[in-house]
Amino acid sequence: MLRQPIIVVLGHVDHGKTSLLDRIRKTIIASKEAGGITQAIGSTQIPIDIVTGLCEKLLKKFNIKITIPGLLFVDTPGHAAFTTLRKRGGSIADLAILVVDINEGLMPQTIESLGILRASKVPFVIAVNKIDRTMGWVEPDSELSCFSDNFDSQPDDVKGDFEKKFYELMNQLQNQGFNAERFDRIQDFTKNIAAIPVSAKTGEGIPELLTLLAGLAQQFLKDSLVTTENAKGSILEVKEITGLGTTIDVIIYDGTVHKGDYLVCAGMPITKIRALMEPAPLRDMRTEKKFQSVDSVTAASGVKIVAPELENILSGSEIRIAKSEQEAAELLIELEKEKKEVEVITEKEGLILKADTIGSLDAMINIFKKYPIKQATTGVITREDAIIADTNPDMFYKIIIGFNTRPTEDAEEVAKNKNIKLLLSDVIYHLLEQYEKWVADEKEDIKKKELDKIIRPGKIKLIPGCVFRASNPAIVGCEVIGGIIKPGYKLMKEDKEIGEVKQLQNQGKNMDEAKIGDKIAISIIGPTIGRQVDENDTLLTDLTSIDYKNLMKNYKLLSEHEKTVLEEIKAIKQKKDKMWGLF
Repeated sequence: MLRQPIIVVLGHVDHGKTSLLDRIRKTIIASKEAGGITQAIGSTQIPIDIVTGLCEKLLKKFNIKITIPGLLFVDTPGHAAFTTLRKRGGSIADLAILVVDINEGLMPQTIESLGILRASKVPFVIAVNKIDRTMGWVEPDSELSCFSDNFDSQPDDVKGDFEKKFYELMNQLQNQGFNAERFDRIQDFTKNIAAIPVSAKTGEGIPELLTLLAGLAQQFLKDSLVTTENAKGSILEVKEITGLGTTIDVIIYDGTVHKGDYLVCAGMPITKIRALMEPAPLRDMRTEKKFQSVDSVTAASGVKIVAPELENILSGSEIRIAKSEQEAAELLIELEKEKKEVEVITEKEGLILKADTIGSLDAMINIFKKYPIKQATTGVITREDAIIADTNPDMFYKIIIGFNTRPTEDAEEVAKNKNIKLLLSDVIYHLLEQYEKWVADEKEDIKKKELDKIIRPGKIKLIPGCVFRASNPAIVGCEVIGGIIKPGYKLMKEDKEIGEVKQLQNQGKNMDEAKIGDKIAISIIGPTIGRQVDENDTLLTDLTSIDYKNLMKNYKLLSEHEKTVLEEIKAIKQKKDKMWGLF
């Protein structure tokens, strides 16, 4: 028995995610929400007769027979469907639609969505929306018409404008590492991502979108759509409903659930399902106030479950359904074992991960799988978490990474005192990037501190008419024309040792270093102005071969003018010092 594929909708704000579904289900959900932006996770089931009705012309044209029972859409804010909505081993999504405004192209949240799709490996199609805003676009005479039919009737200049914008978008996708093409120009759907031009306003292109989703699901996902007798689900939200108490909104992704079955969830007592409640067809669970009681639901479905003792249940948790108490007890042992595998990591050192839900935590563990993980748990960041992080000997693991959570005051205090990094975000797929940037920045900072201990290449020119003392020490005005000069640096003229920098001053104030472009007074121990050195002379830092080795280890941190001065010093030294000749 095949179930409906679960389809998640992603995209940048205002690119038309909810409006596209509204056009299909003929509701006005977007207008009921603040700013027209989706505020909560929702699911909408599109029955097979609706799908076949909308796609009748195309199905006949291509002789396609739909065997799946329908489509289940999950309309989500941000990235919830790929974090909270997870089953063991991956996302519950079978397919995804990435909605992109053809006039705006890839925007920040679009690129984030592409990152999610790449990481989760969920196959997807692209709905290239708002084609009706193309200058001079002739809208179809009827709603939900085929793009292919209407495009042929467009004026040539309009077609040209459309093609230009469409393939600019395809090039942007190519730059992100995705090969996409217009759906009707694809020969092999395993090698190209299908892009379907649509208009959420007029419904144009929606028949092709639905036909393609159903066809791809049947052709490439058939095995994964076969349901078993083992009913499973993922909790979307936990809600308190007047008259019903605590309820859970669940996506059932396998099997069939009956009223009176036992509900099993890790960390919760086994409970019995009192009621199963569904919104009416084509209505969204988020906004619907009236629900109809049903005796059973079959995957894939969104359903509200009413049962006792749900007060402490967590969104994102996986649930199992049992027919008997004995079966429920066995399933609970299995789920508790899985939860322990998710939450407890036994590495001696590694990252500390925190998340708001089990599903999110599972996603975090998967994202950071290339790094050792010392501990991963749900809930707020506690003082104990900070103390555990401090036990890591590696400074790059003295960090707590949190998704949709916060530290307690005690945790913040310990983290501050122990120099524990708190890295927090409400976008889960940013965390890895932010962690790796933090590590890179810290390593660069360490290298810079090491570089500060090394004698750097420098070059100065003595300014004529600015000799303040001829010797003991010689004090003269100079300009730094390359690299860096510091007190203690030894100087040379061509290949001859001159002396050592005693002090640097600018307008009577001592300086720790002078950089290129600085005009300063320099005191040098050793030379006499007019004998060893003269006005207008150029002096260089007198580096040893060991200094050179140390500089080459940190070569990337040197400025371009330092590199130039270093090469000049090297050329001089190689003429005299055999050791330099080895470099």
